[in-house]
Amino acid sequence: MRSIKKELEYCTTCPKLCRFACPVANVEYRESVTPWGKVGMLYFLSKDYVPKTTENYELIYHCTGCLSCREFCEHQISVPDILTHGRKLAYEDSRHHKRLEKGLKNIKKVGSIFKNDLNNKIRSELDAVYFSTSLKAKIFLGCVYTEKHVEKIRKVIFILERLGIDYVGIYSNKEFCCGYPLYSSGFEKEFVNYIIKIKNNLSGTKKLIALCPTCAYTLKALYQQYDNGIKAEVLTFSEFILPFVKAMARNKKKITEHYSYHDPCFMSRYLNQVSEPRELITTTGAILSEFLWSKKNSVCCGGGGMFRSTNKVISLDMAYKRIEEFKTIGSKAIATSCPTCLNMFKDADPDIEVIDIIDVVHNFINQ
Repeated sequence: MRSIKKELEYCTTCPKLCRFACPVANVEYRESVTPWGKVGMLYFLSKDYVPKTTENYELIYHCTGCLSCREFCEHQISVPDILTHGRKLAYEDSRHHKRLEKGLKNIKKVGSIFKNDLNNKIRSELDAVYFSTSLKAKIFLGCVYTEKHVEKIRKVIFILERLGIDYVGIYSNKEFCCGYPLYSSGFEKEFVNYIIKIKNNLSGTKKLIALCPTCAYTLKALYQQYDNGIKAEVLTFSEFILPFVKAMARNKKKITEHYSYHDPCFMSRYLNQVSEPRELITTTGAILSEFLWSKKNSVCCGGGGMFRSTNKVISLDMAYKRIEEFKTIGSKAIATSCPTCLNMFKDADPDIEVIDIIDVVHNFINQ
């Protein structure tokens, strides 16, 4: 991990112009959890101005990694990167958040943040033809989709078959997770050792379609920071499937639904993809009404950066705050392209309708 000395000093001495953009601070109502407050504490820790206690390190875990603060930063400083470095230091000092150890243990044991062996699970769910080593394009399913939303993976398979895409298989190995939970938790050495195995697993793969935007960013960008990354072209589901859906839409009846699209943080701010999912939705004929805070200014659902693992109640409060905004719009459902966002919204309010962009495409093709 590169040095963050400059960013640490800039952010600590800043007049806090990004404070309003932090979704955590807007729910907790504490100055100490604003970007300035969290980075300031890390600065004091790095200078030994305060003791390196678990309590002082705890502040740096009040971040979802949403990157909203950078959108309003004159110096384009990534506070999540600074705090991830802080979590690495906390881990080295044995002052890290103990709830994160469960994810580390599970990844070491079964290759995912969940306790289940997702490699064996998905192989039992799908036909063996999708795991052929001769297929040079593969779908990276991700832990959350496989553990919580297998039905959406089946819909992806249906979409590929109906569109005549027969050259795409499924990535499935013991190292099932992309490794982002390790990185975000500050377990840097474990992250580096883990992704070396994934890179070996992906040898020969020409194209990788990541269903989860967090996985897409990790595979595409984070890996590049360690040993030159992977050789495969990494695409999100939206950008891969869009041209095929547009071609089909020329001669197909459109659907008439009304959605509000919630931009996942990794989709909009990390991957800079705000037009692709929207074009995909409107190509099906659906009406799209925007959140007030949308695109690169979208508000985090509360589930990123392992925040739900360390601060569950606050994370759900963040999700509900987003839902309150949705209820003022009048659209039928929230549409999104992230499995974590799906889970956060449904857990915060089971009565609202939340739909994945995979569902939108499936409903269009299957009508």
